[in-house]
Amino acid sequence: MIDLTLFETLSNAVAVANAESEVRKLIREAVRDRVLDPVVDAMGNLIVRRKGLDKSPLRVLLTAHMDEPGFIVTNVGDNGLITVEAQGVHDLRIVPTQRVVVGKDKLPGVFIFPPIHKSLAQKDLPAVDDMHIDVGASGKPNVKLGDRAAYQGAFRKLTDSIVCGKAFESRAAVAVLIALLKGDPFPFDLYAAFTTQRTVMARGAKVAASRIKPDVALALSGAEADDLPRDPDDVDKFALIRLGGGPVIHLSDSSTVLDRQLIGHLRSTAASAGIPVQMDVFSGLSEAGQMTSLYAGVSGSVGIPVRYMSSPHALLNLNDLNAAEKLLREALTTLTPAVINKDVTA
Repeated sequence: MIDLTLFETLSNAVAVANAESEVRKLIREAVRDRVLDPVVDAMGNLIVRRKGLDKSPLRVLLTAHMDEPGFIVTNVGDNGLITVEAQGVHDLRIVPTQRVVVGKDKLPGVFIFPPIHKSLAQKDLPAVDDMHIDVGASGKPNVKLGDRAAYQGAFRKLTDSIVCGKAFESRAAVAVLIALLKGDPFPFDLYAAFTTQRTVMARGAKVAASRIKPDVALALSGAEADDLPRDPDDVDKFALIRLGGGPVIHLSDSSTVLDRQLIGHLRSTAASAGIPVQMDVFSGLSEAGQMTSLYAGVSGSVGIPVRYMSSPHALLNLNDLNAAEKLLREALTTLTPAVINKDVTA
């Protein structure tokens, strides 16, 4: 089971690309009694090893990225207004008026742009670097160029199974990977990489995979749930991902087709264990796809459905979160070289 209190703490923490230390510290504390050989590499990835039962020669790596969409400070005005550039994907329709925190001291502020009665002629949404963060200062605030800003966390339960908060795309996967490390050991040593800079071309995962050189790599992340009302005349070429429909098994991303044997193993495991799953084709770059291009092992990707994923008010079904942990635990426990048709020697 997922530790909901830890998940809330992870969600509310701030970890923009290349500034993930707050989340990294939380993870180290959560798993320190269960793992060996913790390493923080030059990219900032936290890589650990969960000792296995020595029953399999497989070298298996699971990744979950720590970073969230955020902003980097590009100018601090004498009038107290802060200019930023975006890091990661943001929905410009919801950025204005969002509450944010800036810098290591988490200075509270709010995104602004000219009020509607003074911008009636404006037809397009302003870009992030045309907006400002107002921290209420009358002079220059204590913020430096290069400081990071992120949406302010406000994790809360809406129902017994639905939670709302920010950074679910990354922190849901982090919570699942922590639960796997804290549970019973697997037949093989399990390597876990809590990666950096997923929002910047998945750089951290590529470095981690190059270091571990796994036979099998599985990337965990959020998956965009698009189960909102649709115009019946709309033609949508992408699969419908539902909140509460179970974890998502990705078939491919924009750079690669993921391993068929590994996908088949995940699907058959889900069927045997009675775990509902959803299938999807990811339209962007994934950590799994980036890792596939670097080594001779096989890669897969499992997602946790998240509605409004780019928003600081994302929704997640806790049943999906627990089902993802169960699916991965069952699939890893029964994973052998024969499953992936790979000749592996110790």
